[in-house]
Amino acid sequence: MADVELSSSNIEKSFPISTSRLGVRKAEVSSMKRNMAAIMALMLAVLTLFGCSSSKSTSDDVVHIGILQYVEHQSLTAARKGFVDELKKEGYVDGDNIVIDYENAQGDQSNLQTISTNLIANNDLVLGIATPAAQTLANLSTDVPVLFTAVTDPVSAKLVDSMENPGGIATGTSDMSPISKQVELLQKVMPNVKKVGIMYTTNERNSEVQVEEAKEAFAKAGIEVITKGISSTNDVQDTAKSLMSQTEVLFIPTDNMIVSAISLITELSKETKIPVVGGSADVVEQGVLFTYGANYEALGRQTAKLAIRILEGEDVSDVAAEYPETLNVVTNDEMAETLGIDLSSIENDTTESSSDTTETSTSASSSTTKTSSSSTSTQTSDSSSTNGWLDIVLSAISQGLLWSIMAIGVFITFRILDIADLSAEGSFPLGAASTAIMIVNGINPLIATIGGFVAGMIAGAVSGFMHTKMKIPALLTGIITLTALYSINLLVLGSANVSLAGQETLVTLMTSALNLSKLYAVILIGVIFVALVIILLVVLLNTQVGLALRATGDNIAMGEANGIKVDRMKILGYMISNGLIALAGSLLAQNNGYADMNMGTGTIVNGLASIILAEVIVKYLPLGKRLWSIVLGSILYRLVLVIILAMNVDAQMLKLASAILLALILYVPEIRNKLHIKPSKTLTPGGED
Repeated sequence: MADVELSSSNIEKSFPISTSRLGVRKAEVSSMKRNMAAIMALMLAVLTLFGCSSSKSTSDDVVHIGILQYVEHQSLTAARKGFVDELKKEGYVDGDNIVIDYENAQGDQSNLQTISTNLIANNDLVLGIATPAAQTLANLSTDVPVLFTAVTDPVSAKLVDSMENPGGIATGTSDMSPISKQVELLQKVMPNVKKVGIMYTTNERNSEVQVEEAKEAFAKAGIEVITKGISSTNDVQDTAKSLMSQTEVLFIPTDNMIVSAISLITELSKETKIPVVGGSADVVEQGVLFTYGANYEALGRQTAKLAIRILEGEDVSDVAAEYPETLNVVTNDEMAETLGIDLSSIENDTTESSSDTTETSTSASSSTTKTSSSSTSTQTSDSSSTNGWLDIVLSAISQGLLWSIMAIGVFITFRILDIADLSAEGSFPLGAASTAIMIVNGINPLIATIGGFVAGMIAGAVSGFMHTKMKIPALLTGIITLTALYSINLLVLGSANVSLAGQETLVTLMTSALNLSKLYAVILIGVIFVALVIILLVVLLNTQVGLALRATGDNIAMGEANGIKVDRMKILGYMISNGLIALAGSLLAQNNGYADMNMGTGTIVNGLASIILAEVIVKYLPLGKRLWSIVLGSILYRLVLVIILAMNVDAQMLKLASAILLALILYVPEIRNKLHIKPSKTLTPGGED
């Protein structure tokens, strides 16, 4: 076969109509190339300019100092403030002869790497506040000196070789206080104490170090210890309640996650009459009975003095790391009166020791009179232990009712629409964040709760739009929405955690209006909202729109054939589902007393477990009863978790327990088939509905 010469003339002969177009096309391509080149050159120039402007100054005397704070809470913020103030006192003024670049990771470890890289690249010295921040900076830096503060054990954190000889790129100050002093104070206040519970966050190295030291100190004092770890703020209530039912005192280390939920813990302390001791000094005013710990503002000032030595020419490896110079004994006399505990023994003790190296202070309510002795506290503890199991069960019921709303939301997408929507872990804290911010800004709690529901519906509408109009698979849609909501939630909250302590919430309104305890108020709120949700859903899903929604989930092709706008129905389902999930987050935030960025972790498992557990127990029911069965499943699921906790299993193992439980539940239908067990009623076609 002869070769065919492809020339413009040949093409023109074969395709006379398109040759002119081809020429235009060539011109367009050429023009496009020129435009792209111009754009690339412009971008390069901008990036070069940006790089020059952002690079650390070497031509003048201005010193660039980067500060990375792991999370926002009082102690760490006080350390940062003390650091900056001390620098200013010594003549290093921000905006004058130094430039301070401050970043807050808001508890998100995934952002630490990026933030740290930027800070190291653009600064002459960097400060990491809290262990995760300090570790990330130290691991990335090769020549920029790294300071740290609010790190309990720098040696075990591999930040320094030893406190006396750091031997590396980092040095700083530890916030470690002698736990033995805490034990000594506790024995003076409650000489008959025999059993202490310890709660801590398992992924915080600071906490682990303190817990090990506390175990040794309590063992030397002849006091039995029960320890339980948590992995998220959602574990706090059940874990604290379980520990309080088994012990006489709850001890907490200086723990970032526990500080975030301290208002919930101290409320439980009032309910159970079990005192909470330990932690940082700033948590005492929120209901902790007493502590012996570092003054974090003074610690920041102490760190600044180390920074000045480095800035004046000392090698960072030769600057010894330091323990806190200022330790405070802080007491809460108001809480002592509530619990019937006499603190005069340690107040007298601290007054005597103040002439040495220890400063003393008391909380604002220092004028109260204590009339009960420590033996009264022991008796109260014994009485509390008697009813401990009842309280735990009631707590599981209250939690189960609130979580069931989230489970019903998951049911809408998972069962009715047959869509795997993973955005629940973002919508849940979105509802909490929206409601918390509105309450803090003085909006009525009921309106704020509805606002949380609406925020969830908006998130659902976005997910629905991406899935239906942009044709993104449901699984990927959920991941995209979840990722975006993390930043949105942080934007709404303004920090990783917002406390509702002292704010008017639905829980406080109910307790004051009906003179109920918090536990019974939460149960009543749960029953009211669950009933409203189920009634409205049953009505909606039996209307023409609701039937169209259900038909969409059953058979999309048949729905389209019958004139149903399936895309609209999917978007509606997404909106209802995410709205209910956000509503659950809103109610739980008011129950817990705070909204936290990490509240959504593992929520999808909770929802699925509740649904599947309900189906296994009372499978094949009409719609209305099906929804109530999900409520039952949610309560049973919480009870299972409580029982696991009561068996002295760490809360960190709850996720594993949940996964195993879920797997076993999913295996039950197979067991039923093998045993030829047939249900009598059905929600599927052909059954009763």
